[in-house]
Amino acid sequence: MKKYISLIMTCCILLVGCFETTQEVTINKNGSGIFTNTTDLSNMIGLLKQMGGDEANKMQNTDTTIALTGIADSIAGLTAEQRRIVNKGTMKLTLNMQDEKLLVKLDFPFEQLSEVELLKEILPKLSVSALKKLPGGDQMPAGAADADSSKKIKTFDNFFDDTISKKLISRTLNKTKYATAADDEFMKSLQQMSGMGSPITINYIINLPRAAKKVEGKAVKLSDDKKKVTVSVTSDDFFDDPSKFEYRIEL
Repeated sequence: MKKYISLIMTCCILLVGCFETTQEVTINKNGSGIFTNTTDLSNMIGLLKQMGGDEANKMQNTDTTIALTGIADSIAGLTAEQRRIVNKGTMKLTLNMQDEKLLVKLDFPFEQLSEVELLKEILPKLSVSALKKLPGGDQMPAGAADADSSKKIKTFDNFFDDTISKKLISRTLNKTKYATAADDEFMKSLQQMSGMGSPITINYIINLPRAAKKVEGKAVKLSDDKKKVTVSVTSDDFFDDPSKFEYRIEL
């Protein structure tokens, strides 16, 4: 079983953000809350069954949660504040071969809104280090989870400027950074995947502490009670019309 878990982790690292990811921020009235990043790799199950045959079909279903205490020590370049936030996190792996379900979920409680941006800044590094704590982490292919691999990985967040405060939550395209996306090797690989008919779906969910006064954005959906904002976009949108990723929420 460990070698298949190793394969799962390698794909997560090389394709972090691929298939479907959901980034959810829940904000309490006092400014605390929880940041969750879920990667849905259920499409990997078919590949696992194809490569593993009967042995893969016999894999035990897994639903396990791992505390990330101490993981910050293995991530270079973190600030003291980032280390404190990371060490409070957990990672949950859900694997069900029969239902063809494979989810990797990272949860991080935060005490103030500024900590959300600190988490987003290190998400690629964090994903690599967290996955190494799963069973089979010691069997990953050489170089798949070294320090340099996370430097090459980018998320779509890297190309936007975010603001998150008690009165305003917004995302704006950073045109200078976006101009470099066409020359970035990792982003090129994502664009190629989209071109082959495998676009990535990205969901941003923001659970507000009170009803929004005003919400703007091409892809924004607001719940009836005006306390939940959802933005669902794809990698195609990023390369064709990145303004769909933008939003502005006034509280």
